[in-house]
Amino acid sequence: MVRAAFTRWLSAPPVSSWRALLFGLVALCLPTLVRLAVSGVVTGCEFTPYLPFVLLSAILLPWWVAGAVALGAVAVLGGMLGGAPTYGLSCFVDAATIFLASSAVMIGVAIAVRSTVAGLRRRGPDRSADGIVFSLEKGEVWASWYGEHSPMRLGPRRRVSEMMEDFLKQDELAKRLSAK
Repeated sequence: MVRAAFTRWLSAPPVSSWRALLFGLVALCLPTLVRLAVSGVVTGCEFTPYLPFVLLSAILLPWWVAGAVALGAVAVLGGMLGGAPTYGLSCFVDAATIFLASSAVMIGVAIAVRSTVAGLRRRGPDRSADGIVFSLEKGEVWASWYGEHSPMRLGPRRRVSEMMEDFLKQDELAKRLSAK
């Protein structure tokens, strides 16, 4: 079950909808605060505080939100959204280009990993004739089918056992009635 949860997590961004936008805004504000805190020590066109947040965004958010975080960092550091404009500095265009290229690579790798995992899940072994595999985890019964994506929770062990016993009794009765 852990492997199934991990592959589900890798297949699609875990954060979506309005939470993704909120996370993207936080991913832009936190490094901006860090950058402002070291403004007297570090001067010029340093995008370094933004890199880990772009990476986290690429992993946790849809690609377009991660891209917006990277573009927003350039806008914020460039002074386009208020503050002292740094786009006039000679290093800004070069630093922004390198930062955006690095961000694009990080986002691209996250997309590639997701699509690879999704592709592997789709091309699982085709043993549909082999039937259902039941498993038990933390008192819950799960069923999975060969070639399918992830297991399905059936319920607590006691309840599923009762249902299975009832099914087997009904099946036996149906066989006896059809034999007559």
